[in-house]
Amino acid sequence: MSASSFAARRIATSAALVGAVAAIGLGMASTADAAAPAKVTVKVTQKGNYTAAICVGDILEARCTDNVRKGQTETFTVAPAKGTAVSVSVIVKGGGSADKSVVSDKTKLKFETSGSKAKPVVKQV
Repeated sequence: MSASSFAARRIATSAALVGAVAAIGLGMASTADAAAPAKVTVKVTQKGNYTAAICVGDILEARCTDNVRKGQTETFTVAPAKGTAVSVSVIVKGGGSADKSVVSDKTKLKFETSGSKAKPVVKQV
């Protein structure tokens, strides 16, 4: 398996896990709540000294951007059902990964990635 296909598989696996963790940890939203999800704009600023993939998702889907370098900010839009989490993951090339999930009624959320290549960190700001 080539390095690029391994990285792609790792990103896809992380995106799937983000959705699964949100579903297991928070339960399924009621049908009425799920019918009218609010759009949430999520900005993630990469402050770590590494290149990484950043994934943002809700209970139904996640989107990822690869090759995000220090100082770059990525913007995502998700539509979590009321009471469910927005999850942010950072997957460092040749390093570790970290996740953060937040349940919020805000329409805008901001996160930062930091830490080391081996032990990255995701925090809400």
